[in-house]
Amino acid sequence: MQVLLLSIMAKSGVFTHVRDLSVSLRKAGVKPILGLINSEKAKKAFKIQEKDFVQMEKMLQGMNIPYFLYENENDLKQQIIGKQLEIVHAHSPMVMSTAGRIANELNIPYVITLHGVLAWNKLYPRNMKKATKIIAIGPEVAKSAGESNQHKTTIIYNGVDLERFYPAGDFECRENPLRILWLGRTRGAAAQGAECLTRAIRLLQQQGLQLETKALGFAGDAKIEVMKTYGWVFDPVPYLQWGHLVFARGRALREAMACGSAGFLLAEGYGGRVREDWFGNGRMPQLSGANKHGAQKLNVFQIADDILYFYQHREELAEARKEARRIAECYFDVRFMAERTCQVYAEALKSFK
Repeated sequence: MQVLLLSIMAKSGVFTHVRDLSVSLRKAGVKPILGLINSEKAKKAFKIQEKDFVQMEKMLQGMNIPYFLYENENDLKQQIIGKQLEIVHAHSPMVMSTAGRIANELNIPYVITLHGVLAWNKLYPRNMKKATKIIAIGPEVAKSAGESNQHKTTIIYNGVDLERFYPAGDFECRENPLRILWLGRTRGAAAQGAECLTRAIRLLQQQGLQLETKALGFAGDAKIEVMKTYGWVFDPVPYLQWGHLVFARGRALREAMACGSAGFLLAEGYGGRVREDWFGNGRMPQLSGANKHGAQKLNVFQIADDILYFYQHREELAEARKEARRIAECYFDVRFMAERTCQVYAEALKSFK
């Protein structure tokens, strides 16, 4: 099966998602071809500089999967001449309409993955209606596809490439300083968790605790000056392997836990440490850090207490780090995402005939 995946060149989880999905689909027997829009409009929208472009090109070249960049729809059509495509799979609003027209011209199924919580059916009703199948990354995202589209919508949670994201060395951490990591790409209410974490760290440092802290990504207008900040990094693995404790949400949290950091759910609210008993028996927490999904109101002292506990109990910290990796292996593996995506492709082909 040859599938055209259309997406964006952007410093975001969507780019990482599509890259990892492409690699995993190939391992599952699918032949992915990746097309990435590279128009001036897209570059401006995602604030892509030349140095960013070079780094993303390196990531694409390293995955050993056919890919191309295109500037517009006519350019895209030229790039796919002679390709025996069976499905078009869109991963961004910026490419959805083009994907739908290409699928229609080729008379093949049109699949969309909805990344993030938007009013998808209200903003893009024609695309939702035209799609043969819709993939949503969580229950709330699935609802936003519209009531009339639920019959063709499947929830598939984000997966992590466990061969790329893995612990470095053992899980012991008896020596100080305790290493704390925040990562994300947030703004508004979701970024307030980073500021709350900063206040907790400052409080503990004033009490004499030896803490080393780093922040990867962007936290909007949140004040996180206590942490050493790095902005967006294209290869986060060395940083994630460095951490003992990670405070994050969503994909960022999953990736850090896969690297062996004890994971704490933090965004608009605080969910505490992610534990194995959150999962299993059909349960899959959303890990959004939103109050409406069960996260508690932000509390500096609660966060400080959780850090202090593991600062004082290093054997328990080692066990919590091992547990984080086990959770990643059992529930976050990108292979699960690829397998379910292949099932959606098969259903799309069957229903399209």
